[in-house]
Formats: sequence, C-alpha cells, structure tokens
Amino acid sequence: MTILSIILATMAAGFSMSFEDGAIPGVKGRAAFFDGFDSRIVVPAAEVPQAERHFAVDVWICPVAFPKSPCPVVSRQRTDAPGGWNMWLDALGRVHFSVAIAGEWVSVESPSGLPLRQWSRLTAFFRAASGLYLAIDGKEVAKTAMEAPWVEQDFDLWIGRTPVKTPSFFENQDIPIYSSLDGALDELALYYDKGAYGKILKEKFVRPSAPEFEQRRLPSGPDGLAFGAWYIPLKYYKAFDDRWRGNLPDVVVGFGPQQPWKVVFWKGISYAPCFVTEKGNWMCNEFIERKKVTGWGCPESMSDKHADYSSVRIVENSPARTVIVWRNIPVGVNQKIPYQSEETLWGDCSEETYIFYPDGVGVRKMELWTSRPNDWYEWCQSLQVLHPDQRPEDVLDAARIMSVAAMDGRSAEYGWDFDGEAKYDAACIAGANIQVSYLKSRWNPFLILEDGDGANENGRPGPEIQRYSGRWSEYSAFPWRNHWPLSQDYVIGRYACVADAASHTYTATQYNAPHSLEQTGWNTWKMTKLMLCGCTEGDASDLLPLAKSWLRAPRLLCGGSEVTYDLSQRAYVLSSSPAASSGTPAAAGPLSFRLEASASQPANGLCLILKGADGTNCSVSVDGKAFPEAAVGAVSAWDGPSTIIWLPLKTDAPASIDIRQN
Repeated sequence: MTILSIILATMAAGFSMSFEDGAIPGVKGRAAFFDGFDSRIVVPAAEVPQAERHFAVDVWICPVAFPKSPCPVVSRQRTDAPGGWNMWLDALGRVHFSVAIAGEWVSVESPSGLPLRQWSRLTAFFRAASGLYLAIDGKEVAKTAMEAPWVEQDFDLWIGRTPVKTPSFFENQDIPIYSSLDGALDELALYYDKGAYGKILKEKFVRPSAPEFEQRRLPSGPDGLAFGAWYIPLKYYKAFDDRWRGNLPDVVVGFGPQQPWKVVFWKGISYAPCFVTEKGNWMCNEFIERKKVTGWGCPESMSDKHADYSSVRIVENSPARTVIVWRNIPVGVNQKIPYQSEETLWGDCSEETYIFYPDGVGVRKMELWTSRPNDWYEWCQSLQVLHPDQRPEDVLDAARIMSVAAMDGRSAEYGWDFDGEAKYDAACIAGANIQVSYLKSRWNPFLILEDGDGANENGRPGPEIQRYSGRWSEYSAFPWRNHWPLSQDYVIGRYACVADAASHTYTATQYNAPHSLEQTGWNTWKMTKLMLCGCTEGDASDLLPLAKSWLRAPRLLCGGSEVTYDLSQRAYVLSSSPAASSGTPAAAGPLSFRLEASASQPANGLCLILKGADGTNCSVSVDGKAFPEAAVGAVSAWDGPSTIIWLPLKTDAPASIDIRQN
C-alpha cells in the first residue's frame, strides 16, 4: 500500500497515531487500510518513546480476513530471538498479547475470535512484576501473573505486518511466510501510565459503524451470456486486482439463457477452468499434477500463484462450437519445473483443449509432454471452490454428495458417510466412468471419462472413480483448505478454519487409461487423456445416452463410405466429397448422410466438420424434414476453410441427414 500520511503526536505519557488521509472511514475521521498482502507501517525506534516499567496498547481494528501466520497488529520485537512485545492475531481471529521475559515469551490470548467486518477495540496492558492483561471492547478477557523484571528494548514499531517470516498455522510450519493484516486500523495509542488501562475499561463502549469494504465474490462475468467464449476482464476486489501484472482479459464461456451456468478461465486461479452453477457455486476438475520431485509438494498449476506459467486463448468461436486452449506448466511451490532436462531445460508441460457445443457439453483433451510418463500423476479430481464467505457445508449436502454410473447401466448415489475417517480410495461401483457432483444447485457439474481398457493411473484396467475423504480440519465435516485457489502465500498446503478467504474442498478422484501415448523425441512422450464435462439437471444414470453417443458413436455414412469419427472433438470429420480423387470440396454440392443410430449406439448431439467447405449458408434436413435447430459456423485456418455444423439431434434409430448450400 502507499504509506498513508500519519500524524504522530508525541506525548509525555506515550504517543498516538491517527490516519487522517486514510483509505476508508474510521472510528474518528479516516482509518488506515491494510491489504493483506504486503502493506505495513514502520515507525523507527528513535521516534517511539521508551517505556520504563508499564505500558498499555490501545487500538481499533476492523478485520476483513484473518492472517494465515502470526501477524502483529502492533509490535516492538526482536527479529532473531524473543525480545520486546507483540499484540497479534491468529487464523481464528483470536487476539494474543506477548511480552518477552528473560528470553521467553509470556502470553495471554482471547478465548474467541474477533468478528469480521466490525470495529473492535483492543487494549493490552503490561505491568512490571505483576502481569499481562488483555481487554476487548472495554472488557477484560484474559490475564496472567508474572513477577520477573522486564526492560523494553529499542526496536522499531511494526504495525500490521510481520517483520520476519513466521510459520503458517496448522500445516507446513517448516515453510514460514510473511503476513499482513487484511482490514483497517484506527486510533492507535501507547500509554506509559499504569492507570491508563483501568481508565479505558471504565469508558462506555459504543461500537462505531463498520466501513463498507468491497464484497469478495469469485468473479464469473455477467449472467445471461449467449453461447460462445468471451474475453472478459474479471474483477475480484481492488487490492487483489491491483497486484496483477498485465491487462489481458480472462475467458468466460456462456451457454445461453436456457443453460444458466458458465465455465470460467480466470487468471486468479491460473486460468484453471471452473464450472459455475446458476447459484454461483464453483467446481474445478483439477489439472495435471506430478510426483513430488521438485522439493516442495506436488508440481501443478495450483502452485503457480501468479499465473507465470499459464495462459488461455480462444482459438475458435462460432454458433456451432467454441474452442479454448489452456496451456500450463505444473510447477512446485518453489517454482521449479518437474523433470527439467539439464541439457535442454525442457520439463513437463500441459495443454488442455476444451471444445464446447451449444448443448452445454464440452470435450476436455489434456496433453502432457514429459520425459517420465510412467511416474505418478493425477489429472482429474472434484474440487469444490468456495467463496470467502462459504464453508464446505454451504455447497455440499452430506446426505447426497455425488452419483456415478457405468456404461452397462449400473449406478449408485453416495453421501458423506465417512464419519470423520480419512480415506483416499473409497471405491464406487466397478467401472464407473460417469459422475455428477451435487452443489446444492439446479445445474450440477458432471464428467464422463473415456473408458478404454488400458492401464489407468493406478495400474488397473479401465476407468475408476474413487470417493476421496480426509478430515484435515476440525472446523468442518469435509476436507477444507485455503492454500488454493487464491492464496498468494507460497505454502504446500494449509487447513482452513474460518470462512474469511477463498478455499476449497474435494470429494472424488477419477482415473482412466490414456487415449494415446506417443514418443515425440528422444526421452520425450506426449500423453493424451479425454473426458466430457458440463453441467446437468439430472443424475449420473441420466447421462448414459450421452456417454454412449460419445464413446459408442454410431456409424455415419456418406455415399456408402464411412465418415471418420474423432473422439477428441466429439465430431465426424469429412475431408472431401465421396469423389475424393477429384479434390472436390466437401460442401461443393448437396451431401447426404446415413446415421446408423441404435439403442447401443445412440446420437445425442452431433457435430459435422466439413473440411474445405467455405460458408455458413446451409440448410439441414433430417429424415426429409427441415431441421432449423442446426447451428452452422465457418472456420478459416492456414490450411483452408472448414464448415462446422451442429445438430441437436437425439435418436436411437437410423436417420438420414441432408445438407444443402443455399
């Protein structure tokens, strides 16, 4: 933050600070805003009078979120060993007052946390050879006796910021971090009079009106977007947005008013695609994650806090479909790239292509370039992303978490029946490859895995869906962590305890065999994996026709020749007319197709790619009747034009399709 104009009024009994040019309304006049990232006020030791035997600290605080490591509200302390004193907050919002006595910290703490977005008055008192006292809102909440002598040392006064890194709460305490207050401070005063504390407690407490901070909701763009992908600059809140370098917009995919959900590629989450329901609930299907080979945790885009190794672009956008490519490099929290060659400096790299059709169904194609394709990896997991004011319980219903189905028609529904027991591989029905995750929304995210027989990540054949539980937080019945999605702290992981910051939970992990694995160079391979994804109003069993139409697509004949079906595009590709030797473009004249759909090979939405065809002025008929619901798009590329035709055709019986240019 820009250091605010500060008025220091040095007094015989201590000193006080007001923030007349502060950023927001305060208790009196204006207050200083601390952004939670790196803001601080430091007053040199020479400008702060020394206490002899007694001192009291009095300050007003209005927190928006609590720090993730011990963060001073006000402190005068050594940075290399216990020394001085510190009034600080913890992750639960509890207030601590610590004084170093004979090289050891003596502390008192409040029994409960402060309220968020409200002013609270903190008053701490040290009385030499007597004790430590702590009051909140004019009422004493903690005290401890002590008799050892104490002499204040000549340290700088730090306000709202750790002068050195401190261990993160709950987890990864061997990775200390800096921490700043997130919220406002006002009317700070130090008193070196032993009677000041008692006088403050006798004052009538009146809580001032709270300032109106910006609301913090994960941004997903405007509602009611027409079908297509859109470059939209997504804004979170000013202090967060101001930290980013560059002005490139984010990408949002809309599906029209009848399908009021979105897919968001936002730089705040390193562009990892998230499905956002009509209720505003978020879920991500994860990303490539590699073995712990970089020293700090698993390399993945989750650790790319600044989106340094991540980018997104729209490569195709028409009424028939939209195509988005997300490129990311999985890195460790220390920003090291896994399996990086000493010779070439190439390491693992992932590129995910999403093809969305007007029916709201997308194909996810993940490609991983690596020198170690057989080492552990993960690419798909149900990650529920939570707004700062959400707990897992606000999004998940323990009685109904998910439903799954297999291609043979078997299905099951599951609740959260772990009873606090940590499990990493609670199996669902064998062969399950269809899943719906329920987010207390009308529309809920689904996925359909490719179901090839090759070995999956676990070394077993075919697809698997495993329920995933870990009771890592005593503050929720579900796993609850806040080191991702938006934390800027470079820690491997961290438990959540208060709904004050963006966080996440998770409920299942999915496995399937690669679609392909090809060697692209000496000691380099490209692995491709496929799935369908989107949102649905139904259950997993309702998606079986869609799964069959993709994985058991019916034959499509044109002039007696079979048209190539591309699973990775969910599309039939016609590169030339039946008279291929003539080089006639695919759509130079009328085209007639025979779709051999059946109950075992149904059609549930159908895309035709006519390579070499140029134009969108087409008419489509099915079984001799006009089919005005068809959407047509034109694509220009370096190797020539293509026409994309989308037909929202659902049938389990043979059908004829005719296409004519008008």
